[in-house]
Formats: sequence, structure tokens, C-alpha cells
Amino acid sequence: MDAKTASLNEIIGVLDDGRDFYEDAAQHVEHTDTRELFQRMAQTKQAIVDDLSARVADRGERPSGQGTLRGSVRRAYAELRVLLSRDPEAEYIAQLEAFEDRIVHAFQDVIFDSDDADVRAIVLKHMPAVARDHTDMAALKHGTPH
Repeated sequence: MDAKTASLNEIIGVLDDGRDFYEDAAQHVEHTDTRELFQRMAQTKQAIVDDLSARVADRGERPSGQGTLRGSVRRAYAELRVLLSRDPEAEYIAQLEAFEDRIVHAFQDVIFDSDDADVRAIVLKHMPAVARDHTDMAALKHGTPH
């Protein structure tokens, strides 16, 4: 696997981590607005994964089909915190906001560090949706309208 594909597969893995966590969280929150926001964010992550996976496949490589080890550990930690929390919904929000930070950083790393203009273009295409989700989760965490 070349470095270009590895960069895209790393982002796919991070997005898979976030999508899975959002889908799980959406099933466990009480507020309809929060549930709908989580579902929309999971769908956004899936749409980006689909696009990136197609690009990897176009290169004759195999797209990542799973999340990352770091994401799995982080999610297990987050789920434990949710179970122990007096306010599970607030804990989901806090943990998902941390996932959004990770996703933004993964995208920024590719934008600033990749030597491949095609890979940067793919990531830049999706950066507005990633930034929107990050802003929405930060607003939700801090109690401001999103």
C-alpha cells in the first residue's frame, strides 16, 4: 500500500470510529434534537467514507473496512464514562466532541503534510462538512445553538 492510500485509509478508519460511535449514541440519548444531530453526523461520516473508499479502490487498493485501534480504545473508554455518568447524554456529547477534534486533526494533518495534491483535494472537498460537525458538537457541548 502506498503512502497516498495509507493516508486515505487512516482517515477512513477515524471516520468509521466516529460514525459507529454516533450511531450508538443516537440510540441512547433522550432528546430528539440530539438524536437527529447524531444521526446526521453519522450519515455525513458515512458519505465521506464512501467517497474516500471509492478513491482508494480507484487506485487499485483495498479501502479500510474498519476503525482504528486508537478509536476502539477511545470508544470503550467513552462508553465506560457514559455508563458511570449521572448525565449520560452530556457525557456522550463531551466524548463525541473529542472525536470531532480527532477527525479535524486527521484532516488537517493530510492537508498540511501530504505531498499528494489529489489526496489534499479529496480532503479539502470534505473539510467544510468536517468543520461544520466539529462546530456543531462544540456548540452542543457548550450549550450554544448550532
